[in-house]
Order: sequence, then structure tokens, then C-alpha cells
Amino acid sequence: MTEPGGVKVILVGDDGSAGAERAIAFAAALASQLDAEVVLVKAYSPLDELGRAEPPVDFKALRDRESERLDAERCKQFNDAGVRSRVLLIENPDAIGVLARTADDVEADLVVVGSHGQSGWRGRILGSVATKLPHELRCPITIVPAPRTRSG
Repeated sequence: MTEPGGVKVILVGDDGSAGAERAIAFAAALASQLDAEVVLVKAYSPLDELGRAEPPVDFKALRDRESERLDAERCKQFNDAGVRSRVLLIENPDAIGVLARTADDVEADLVVVGSHGQSGWRGRILGSVATKLPHELRCPITIVPAPRTRSG
């Protein structure tokens, strides 16, 4: 098991959600304290980009553009904190499989994901990466929770 001071590579899953933004912020702060590298990974499907592309579709250009966007927008917190980071786009819609395989490939010491805050029937029917992922990993995982909503 990884010792707290031995965390050198943190893998963060990004699905474009607010939960992923919170996970990115958490990983940036932690990596800054530990002098760790952050690897931001996104399970990517070029078919998701078709609505924004004009024929003929250049899939390499779409992929490059998405990688640049992630680097500029999602990795800004890492850059601002002086944290080493890199982006990996993995062409596979299976987020759990992508996170588990990438954690092994980059020898991650910690995986960080955000929670969407789904509960009740919706969470049970749709499932959750944060719920299923711990069963697939060989390293510790941190699930950054959704903010609590105040009622009343």
C-alpha cells in the first residue's frame, strides 16, 4: 500500500462535470503539498465530437483539439499551483475500465474522482463510476463528494 509521503503520481478522472472540477481542485492542492505529478485522464469517444465537426471529419484534429482544450481549461489549476501534469485521452467510452487500466499504466499511487451526488433510484439504476471503481483499482482512491445542498 502507498504511504502518504510516497504519493508521486495522482490520476484524476475527468468527465467534464462539476464533480470532476472538484476532483481536479482537490488533486491540485494535494499534488502541490506532496510534489506529485497529476495525470488527467478522460475516456474519450470521437463520436461525441461529430455534432461540432463539419464534413469531411478529421478525427485526429478533433482529438488534438479536445486534448488542447483539456490542457488549457482543466489543467489550469495544476499549472497555477506549479504542479506537473499531463493529459491522456483514451478512446474508449468505458470510464471505469479506462481509469483502472490507466492507473496501472502510469503506476498511479492515488486515483481521484468526483461524485455527482446521485442518490436514490437514479444512482442505483445508472450506477456510478465512484461506486464501482474501488473494486477495479490496485491503489487507493479518493472520491471528492458533491457539495451538500441546504433544504428549507
